[in-house]
Amino acid sequence: MTTIAAPRRTETENPRAVMGGNRPPLDVEARFAFDEALEATKPGLRERIDQLLAASDRASATDEESAGKCGELVKQIRAAAKAVDDAHTTAKGPYLAAGRAVDAAKSELRGPLDTAKGKVEAKQTQFLREQEAIRQAELRRQREAEEARRREEAERAAAEHASTAAPVEVAPPPPPAPEPERQVIRGDYGATVSGQKVWLSQVEDYEVAFIAVANNSKVREAIDTAIKAMVRGGVHEITGVRIWSDVKASNR
Repeated sequence: MTTIAAPRRTETENPRAVMGGNRPPLDVEARFAFDEALEATKPGLRERIDQLLAASDRASATDEESAGKCGELVKQIRAAAKAVDDAHTTAKGPYLAAGRAVDAAKSELRGPLDTAKGKVEAKQTQFLREQEAIRQAELRRQREAEEARRREEAERAAAEHASTAAPVEVAPPPPPAPEPERQVIRGDYGATVSGQKVWLSQVEDYEVAFIAVANNSKVREAIDTAIKAMVRGGVHEITGVRIWSDVKASNR
């Protein structure tokens, strides 16, 4: 008698989506929940939506009568859209609640971990700043010592040639010595710690700083957003901005 081995389950298979499973995959379940909510909100809504879409293709506004009919069609489309939104809210509610519960469980663990990480890194940063201050002080001491040595040599050379008419040639200063590499600290379990130079900024005069960033795309997007909000709020005169009125259909 020949036996046939059962097919092996792949890693991508949902363990609940097999024969005997109690629930379908979560995404399928969510779609079923939306379909049920849609039908409960307004029976036959899907068919009605198809009819409204077809009617929008046939609609025309060539006189007052046809424009009025378009208004009625817009009201029906708006009502169907609201029914879809209501069904969406109903179906998504339990999943939003579940997502918030997962987020809260994550925050209970992640929050303290982030705080602890920041606390340790702050101690590292303080130590590295102190070490950098010591390093910079040593570099200043070396530069000052080199400058003092050169001054002494120049003064001695000038004194030796004071009685002669020959000009005293002073050697050009040597290039500054490169800064030594920052020390890398290695932990017992493979971690490496080193100081990293970072550049910080703080705006002290927004009007002056704006000139430097006026061509930045993100800045221009922010300006466009702010201008549109001001115009919607009733501001109709802004220097450097063209503001005009237009006509837009409104159906109630």
